Amino acid sequence: MKPKSDCIACLVERTKYECDMVFNDDREKIRVLKEFIAFLLEHLGEEGKSPAFFGTERERIIKRRSGAKDPHGKVKKRSNEVAKGLLPEVYKFYDAVSSKSKIEALIRIAAAANSMEYGVKGYSYDDDVFKGDFVHTLNEKLNWDMDLIISAIKERDEILYLTDNAGEIFFDAFVIRELIEMGKEVVVSPKSAPVINDATTEDLKEAIANVSPNFGFGDRVKVTPSGSCIGVSLEEAEEEFLSVFSDAKYLVIAKGMGNYEAISEFEATPELGLKGRLIYILRAKCEPIASSIGVRRRELVAKLV
Repeated sequence: MKPKSDCIACLVERTKYECDMVFNDDREKIRVLKEFIAFLLEHLGEEGKSPAFFGTERERIIKRRSGAKDPHGKVKKRSNEVAKGLLPEVYKFYDAVSSKSKIEALIRIAAAANSMEYGVKGYSYDDDVFKGDFVHTLNEKLNWDMDLIISAIKERDEILYLTDNAGEIFFDAFVIRELIEMGKEVVVSPKSAPVINDATTEDLKEAIANVSPNFGFGDRVKVTPSGSCIGVSLEEAEEEFLSVFSDAKYLVIAKGMGNYEAISEFEATPELGLKGRLIYILRAKCEPIASSIGVRRRELVAKLV
């Protein structure tokens, strides 16, 4: 997805939002804003540069200037605790549906979980509101091609699951567990190092341990990190990840807006062969994402490319 005019305002506003998290000195905030805006102006309009590309550089500038390895660490920890407390509702929701509706229930859980997001312009998120509305969120309208997506999941035995945010990762861990129980081989791709509030391998380990303490993390889940960028960067990703990502036998489930922003820029590349085996699952939190996908802003979405 190419940056829209709204994306530019959002990227700058998010820079200020994150500066407020790590800096007390307003002069340092201004230095970061100047450096990021200069980078933005230099590269806007270049082919293949999605909002995720600019967001990744924003994170690197803030880390470099602040010296913080994980500026979002406290937010991520809080999100994980919120999600952990809601897992009983996930079990209850999933157990209540018929065997014919299990895949739909997993898609709903994965999509509802993507509501957990901070700092998106025009999207207000609050932990307490999310906790209070979670059961309703699981049952709200889902914009998807149900038959196509269910068939795509049923027909493939191998799945590559690209995670998104901390907190959300606890719900993803449940979804992954149930996919494996259905007989799927699942390769999970969190981040190899902190970037915004995205889940890292450590967050994934914690989530799986909480979802099922005896699940056998090392035995039943293969972990292949997607890198330390927002979304996926073909230039920076490790060969191990790219070999799975481009393997035609894998169904790719890509969670969240960052993955959509990045992957949609190259999803039609013939060498990757993603057509018919790529599913985006997210909440469309901003107008540029919503209009790009063809849905309404704030809708839960599952889209098969």
